[in-house]
Amino acid sequence: MRQILISVEPYEKRVAIIRKGQLEEFHIERTDLPRLAGNIYKGVIESIVPGIGAAFVDIGTGKNGFLYIMDMEKKAPKMFLEEDVVLLGDRPPLNSSQGTAPSAASAKSPFERFKKGQELLVQVVKEPIGTKGALITTDISLPGKYLVLMPFDDTIGISKRIEDRQERSKLKTTLEEAGLPPGMGCIARTQSAKATARQLKLEIRYLLNLWSRIRFRAEKSKAPSLAYEEYDLPLRVIRDYFDEDVEKILVDSKDEYRTISRFASSMQPRLRRKIFYYRGRTPLYEGYGVEERVEELFRRKVLLKCGGSILIEKTESLVAIDVNTGKFTGKRNPEETTFKTNMEAAVEIARQIMLRDLGGIIAIDFIDMNEKAHRRQVCEALENAFTRDKAKINILPISQIGLLEMTRQRIRKSPESVSFHECPYCNGMGRVKTPATIAIEAVRRLKRLLGEKKQREVTLILHPDVAGLIGTSFKDVLYALQRNFRKVITVKGDARLHVEDIHLE
Repeated sequence: MRQILISVEPYEKRVAIIRKGQLEEFHIERTDLPRLAGNIYKGVIESIVPGIGAAFVDIGTGKNGFLYIMDMEKKAPKMFLEEDVVLLGDRPPLNSSQGTAPSAASAKSPFERFKKGQELLVQVVKEPIGTKGALITTDISLPGKYLVLMPFDDTIGISKRIEDRQERSKLKTTLEEAGLPPGMGCIARTQSAKATARQLKLEIRYLLNLWSRIRFRAEKSKAPSLAYEEYDLPLRVIRDYFDEDVEKILVDSKDEYRTISRFASSMQPRLRRKIFYYRGRTPLYEGYGVEERVEELFRRKVLLKCGGSILIEKTESLVAIDVNTGKFTGKRNPEETTFKTNMEAAVEIARQIMLRDLGGIIAIDFIDMNEKAHRRQVCEALENAFTRDKAKINILPISQIGLLEMTRQRIRKSPESVSFHECPYCNGMGRVKTPATIAIEAVRRLKRLLGEKKQREVTLILHPDVAGLIGTSFKDVLYALQRNFRKVITVKGDARLHVEDIHLE
């Protein structure tokens, strides 16, 4: 059974999901940061770049969204009526024999059909990260508790996590008989396996009404504009996580408690009794020991119970994770020690990836294993540990040198990216030059200045650690410079300076 703890502060909302006393998931959302993922916009094409096969679309958020041309091409018959007119109402007539738009339009290349100034309906699938704008798509989807409605795709799909063939067949039959409008489809989410046929049909009706409101708003508004805003963090959690497996939900804000209760009553009336307003004097997260565990999420090193450890390093291009045996030496042969460490590390790595919401390319350097069976078992342990993960993942087999590559879907900003920014002291490098290195550089610059300037006295101002080092280890060097250039050199320490700062006056 799980517990969901929702903490609300004036500028921040946090959600912690706990299972068996262990922090399973943690999400954070700031009110001062834009929340774009899941939002639907009526946008305007600003430019098309054939070289990268993409278009930049103004969605009114300050940064243009990035849209792949092939994505536009797939949905074009349902998004555009003519070359310059967006279609947000009924779809254009399709060619009955081919199921495509009229042959004259389809004969043109994507770069001829779409051009600057066209309006289209798009949805944000990935938040802006750094200098990159949001990744957007024309493949609109509206998630509900049990289903995901796809207004522009007539596919009927079932979650892969529903493995029972009889259940899959039953769900497919229910959805096919649900009376979806032509051209629309839906996907049954994992939780749909616990829903009745009536619940599924009611949700389809709700999602169709929601889509009608979005379409109406988009038709009446001027581009670029917002047509639909995704729920905030607490309501998304109620929609996506609240089920029979949840023991209770605790909320420490009375207003948020009321909002969540109303929302849950409309979606899960019988589970409404599991939502409670937290009245304790001790802050919610402190009372449940969550604060300390949240702080651990931002540490690079994670200790394993066996005595080993894993080290997590984020870079611009990927996430690198290293496994070490540490103090664990084992009582058997080295291969068994390595295998046991890797098995424990695989489960913990999956947990840390989900907790920290790491995404993109992830490279895991397991300790080398000689036996193929051991490599296979470690890979399977990692895959099994991701069973509850809602993000899309792709895991490749472990190589002979113990390296495993995987990718994980990244939609929103991770807790670390929300809570931290680049260190102004080291400019994000994670390290600074040693006092000895700065002392050598300072002497080098001082020597150059003495040859260029005619002034009689020169003052060298440094961080106290560097100034002290120059005053002792470099005393003979300074004396030689004064004698050679016939000038007076004064060294001063200033604690306000960065350790790498060098000031010459």
